[in-house]
Amino acid sequence: AWLNSLCLAARVRGHGRPFWFRGTEFQDRGTLHFHSLIGGVGDIRRLLFKDFWELHGFARVEKYEADRGANYYVGKYLTKEQADIRFSHNLKQELSGRVEA
Repeated sequence: AWLNSLCLAARVRGHGRPFWFRGTEFQDRGTLHFHSLIGGVGDIRRLLFKDFWELHGFARVEKYEADRGANYYVGKYLTKEQADIRFSHNLKQELSGRVEA
């Protein structure tokens, strides 16, 4: 539901379809825990989605800091054995268009 809302908000503002990475894992207490990095959202208010997630529990939504790079945000989740890693279908296309030769 939240991803559909994000895509709609992006389309209304004239942006393309958002692209994303998501890592899902179980915490020690047995609850699901998500880590995501989402791009292509332009001026969409990030705290809007914090408000949505807090309806279902705790949420923290941080602004991406480009000088840290994506590895800072997702690197440790890519190496976890128990994490379920998912990527949006358009992520590869978005990244290949941004890589400098």
